[in-house]
Amino acid sequence: MTDSDSLHDHVTEPMAGPLAAPMADCCPRCAFEAVDTLHTSPVPGVWDVLQCRRCLYTWRTSEPARRTRREAYPEQFRMTPQDIENAPEVPALPPLRTSA
Repeated sequence: MTDSDSLHDHVTEPMAGPLAAPMADCCPRCAFEAVDTLHTSPVPGVWDVLQCRRCLYTWRTSEPARRTRREAYPEQFRMTPQDIENAPEVPALPPLRTSA
């Protein structure tokens, strides 16, 4: 990735190495197929931090299957496109307090 690349323009590629977790073929939460790599372990092949382009769910590939694989993700937390579209807006963070 170059300095001019956006983090969201970098689509995931399979990890290599003996410690690499199986690569996600879709988002565990909403099943969307566009997943980006936000960060890669400084030790090659250990983990990647991935994020879904639709629901913004973020996970590390070294987490357990219930967090990284759609078929193991808890059904009560799965989201549909309708769930995402109808979700309430996340409130903005207030400004930081300045020290007195």
